[in-house]
Amino acid sequence: MRKSAHIDSLPSLLGRIAIYCGIAFFGVLMVVHAVSPRPLFRSPLSMVALDRDGSLLSARIATDGQWRFEPVDSVPHRFERCIITFEDRKFFLHLGIDPLAVARAMVRNLGQGRVVEGGSTLTMQVARMACGNKERTLWQKFMEAWLAIDIEFSHSKRDILALYASNAPFGGNVVGIDAAAWRYFGRAAADLSWAESALLAVLPNSPARVHVARNRERLKLKRDGLLRAMYERGEIDADELDDALSEPLPEKPFAIENRCPQLIQRLAVGHNRGATIRTSIDPFVQRMAQQIADSYRDQYIFNHIADIGVLVADVETGEIVAYVGNASQPSPTSMVDMITAERSTGSILKPFLYAAMMSGGEMTPKMIVADTPLDINGFTPENYSHTYSGAVGADVAIERSLNVPLVRLLTDHNVGRFMADLRQLGMTTLHFTEHHYGASLILGGAEATLQDVCAMYASMARRLNAYNSLSTPAPLSATDHIFPLTLVPCAGTQPQSPAIQTSATPLSPAAIWHTFQAMKELNRPEEEADWQSFSSMNAVAWKTGTSYGGRDAWAVGVTPRHVVGVWVGNATGEGRAGMTGVGFAAPVMFDVFGLVERGGAGSWFVEPVEDEDPVAICRASGCVATDACANVDTLLLPRGAIDTDPCRYCRLVHLSPDGLWQVNSSCESVTNIRTESRFILPPAMEFYYRKTHADYAPMPPMRSDCEQTSGSRVAIIYPEWKQTIVRTRAMDGELQGFVCVAAAPAQCRLFWHLDDAFVGETFAEHKMPLCPEKGDHTVTIVSESGERRTVAFRVE
Repeated sequence: MRKSAHIDSLPSLLGRIAIYCGIAFFGVLMVVHAVSPRPLFRSPLSMVALDRDGSLLSARIATDGQWRFEPVDSVPHRFERCIITFEDRKFFLHLGIDPLAVARAMVRNLGQGRVVEGGSTLTMQVARMACGNKERTLWQKFMEAWLAIDIEFSHSKRDILALYASNAPFGGNVVGIDAAAWRYFGRAAADLSWAESALLAVLPNSPARVHVARNRERLKLKRDGLLRAMYERGEIDADELDDALSEPLPEKPFAIENRCPQLIQRLAVGHNRGATIRTSIDPFVQRMAQQIADSYRDQYIFNHIADIGVLVADVETGEIVAYVGNASQPSPTSMVDMITAERSTGSILKPFLYAAMMSGGEMTPKMIVADTPLDINGFTPENYSHTYSGAVGADVAIERSLNVPLVRLLTDHNVGRFMADLRQLGMTTLHFTEHHYGASLILGGAEATLQDVCAMYASMARRLNAYNSLSTPAPLSATDHIFPLTLVPCAGTQPQSPAIQTSATPLSPAAIWHTFQAMKELNRPEEEADWQSFSSMNAVAWKTGTSYGGRDAWAVGVTPRHVVGVWVGNATGEGRAGMTGVGFAAPVMFDVFGLVERGGAGSWFVEPVEDEDPVAICRASGCVATDACANVDTLLLPRGAIDTDPCRYCRLVHLSPDGLWQVNSSCESVTNIRTESRFILPPAMEFYYRKTHADYAPMPPMRSDCEQTSGSRVAIIYPEWKQTIVRTRAMDGELQGFVCVAAAPAQCRLFWHLDDAFVGETFAEHKMPLCPEKGDHTVTIVSESGERRTVAFRVE
């Protein structure tokens, strides 16, 4: 009976032992799981930028000096079959440890008296890499085996393959299959051949001894041996084997792509561990834009101009398709990103003021503006030509980029209000108050980045496109949005990047359209003089800018599809004589437009007629017509234009029968008086206007026998009110004087006084030389009819 009881208890005892062993196994497994690193790999990564096609654009080495790209989610089929055949043929069958392989390795190692076979599975190799490739000891091997089992329980086989491929050493400072594929073959791992995949599969086996640059014969033997094993296992056929065996080894590693060094530097900000970012960059446009920039830089360097930035973006999505942060030739400043650098704007902001004032109903597109000398609290802007037109249409002021008329417009619009407009449009660099910038804001007193400027022009184009795409046109100011440019590809037609901020645009579609029309009429650079003869060249709304001292040359252009921005100069801020936006930046811009707009001839913005009203406009002044205007055109203008100031330059004048004199009823019979409409400018404007407009008919003088009427017809042109004049010395050391200038009707005599002392008279041409001493003074002129004008000034 006792013997039977003992036999009956044996299965129970074995069961308890199995249970205890299972509990111990899982207990150890839980301990290993608890102490094993999570995540398994924490190594720093390279910063990697891909173009829109997924190809490598630029990369930056990881902080530990390794080329280690972001871990892969899946392993290319060819590499998977190669690595399993070479390292672990039972990979999909075991649970992390292959006992037969371990036993076989022990027998071989004991027989050879040295380590000739490791017996490690791919999972154990992942465990070893996760533990930091520590020195091989029995205890370390034991811990790696337990960690391998833990990895098998917590990861799928595909995940384990991805972990191996992402972290295996491939020789030198190359880690992971993606970095290895680009380093050794110059393309992505998914595009590798069987021979190339086999080569990468054998490299991690002994990367320190076998490499493409050393022991090449041994490396080829290992590769070819693997390929033959693949054939024997049926992984490849005979033709594939022959092709693979005939492929030579790469001669040397490729340099990792770095087509956009400034871009990768920018993307690295905020990614301390590294990352892989797929950008919106078009590889073809990027390559060609860089070549264009480099070509012009080769020309400009002879004038000591070293830096060029070029940005190309899609108007509808805001995606940047080309990012040339600087010319690629090595120089002390070639790594400076001129797309994000804050530089003086020059005249590049003028069209925004033009559009804002039309949107606000402050002017019509062709309304004339005074172009005469101006002094605003010591600020005396001048046109680039150092000449004045007297009066010029606002659209012409934009076309010719005239400084003085635009300063006058900004003064009318208000600096603070314009700053708010610019911020709404996306300008992020207005760091100071309106008092800091003053009227110089429109001439380059502020700084901007090339990206902001391009985004602002693209926003206007997108606004216009969006309005015209509506089936039922309606005002969009409350629903249309401004999107800054983005480097990340966007789904659909609108950017989805979390960095995108939106705000309502302050500009009306009609105002934008008229602005683009004025910008389109700009004279192109000499190289583009015959641009209209090229059927592939689109119309472009474009603007240039040149900062004070020739430090910055800008050119920005926009079409319904693209915006192109160019900056030329020296990152150091060194100016160059003769460098202008038209002469240096515009040629680059038009070359890039010829690249991106190819095949899009005839495309232009549709006029937003639903956002316009017909308005009667005086042909002479460009203002809303009055009854005194002789020539009137009815034009479609932005809504609100009808409420702008009516024409004050056209007047009904009463003339003698021969038209040579002004008369009135005090000296001429009413039946003999001729009444005509005349375009009459104020004296200062008339003074300059007549020099370039031979057809201008000034107001005839009043006939001497007629009662004189009131009205200002004389003005002091120079000096301006409270202007400071600096007298200079001649070669002999004597202080030189200056010439005062006045405007008056024809055949008028003026009497001049300096500090109430009579100094002389002028007739027809009114210029009076003066030599006052240092201090405060006044100049007074008196006409024959008794009109009197006085200006205070100071001499230094």
